[in-house]
Amino acid sequence: MPLAIYRPFTLLLLTLCASAAFARQAMPGLRSMGNEHFDVIGLHLRSVSHMNELSALSIQIAERYLPPEGLAFPTNILITLLPEDHVDFKGDYCIRLAERGSVQVDLRWEDSMTLERSCYAISEALLVQYAIYNYGTEATNLLRSWTISALANDIYLTLRPAEFADLLKTAKETKALELTEILESSRSGLAVPSAAGYWLLQTMKSGTFERPVLRSLFQQSIAGIDIEGALTAAIEARQPAAELLTLQTWWMQELSLIFNQEYEVVETMEVSREWLATLGRFNTSVTLELQGAKEELNLDLRAIWTNRAKSEVQELVRARYEILRLRIARINPAYYNSALSLGVLFEGILNDESSHKYLHSLTIYLSEWVDAKEMQQSLENILD
Repeated sequence: MPLAIYRPFTLLLLTLCASAAFARQAMPGLRSMGNEHFDVIGLHLRSVSHMNELSALSIQIAERYLPPEGLAFPTNILITLLPEDHVDFKGDYCIRLAERGSVQVDLRWEDSMTLERSCYAISEALLVQYAIYNYGTEATNLLRSWTISALANDIYLTLRPAEFADLLKTAKETKALELTEILESSRSGLAVPSAAGYWLLQTMKSGTFERPVLRSLFQQSIAGIDIEGALTAAIEARQPAAELLTLQTWWMQELSLIFNQEYEVVETMEVSREWLATLGRFNTSVTLELQGAKEELNLDLRAIWTNRAKSEVQELVRARYEILRLRIARINPAYYNSALSLGVLFEGILNDESSHKYLHSLTIYLSEWVDAKEMQQSLENILD
């Protein structure tokens, strides 16, 4: 996706590029939300909430490969959800570079915008911002495109684990790209989404590279550095007594091992626990009209129930409910009942059930949560 220098083109986009508070004052119809790394602006709160949750998830996954200090951007990445009549670019999204190295990603927010493409847009914007912050503006076009593919597919498959089977089937039926072609392809030449980067990341993982090595290879690729030498050294370090392999031979052998495995796409207990804990916390705030005056309200489960009739609260809960439904198939069995009970709790808020039923659902959720953690501890003790 080409990098376009930011330029004003409509009053809407000018408003969108302003801060969330200013945007709300200038155009009351705009909705905005943010987290530690992204600000999201659009016309519909449900869409804004969805992208806010998705962008926050992208950071959690990116931290597997990038250090937190490298993600401490001075300004948030701006995500704008544009209706068709305000789009001035081709394709599903466009990355724009604003003043002082800040990044904006505009999405063509129509029915054609899929979850998969949203993951690509967020991933590219995130890695472009990472490249600028850590390596300078010139790194944006040198950034290796495989890292975008790897992160985007990692995010997407976290939410749609059932799609892994189709991705695997397609990879088996398609001739694998030459490894040098994948390693050398830069972002400036990125044309269509490819899963090759994702499979490269999986081969590195299956090659049991130590975490610092994997992170180093990922970060060097973001910086636009040729990692062929570093990758060769990492392979040789894992197989010092074995016959030296060419990179292409190693690539084909690792792919064959991955493709011929039998997979159960289920999260570890720790991953499911951390994700559900995050989903059950509403550490965000919304502006609500309370007693005739607008008030910034910090949300928790009690505040959400009290203000459940407010459209802003409804849309927030609905976004989390939809994210939960997308991912529940991948939840570790130890936390499956907790996930189900959290979904019932969200349904109670959305359906405006009685306070008695809500308290009953909350009690069950908290009980299931405690039971799941105790089960995890017991299982870990057995494994130890």
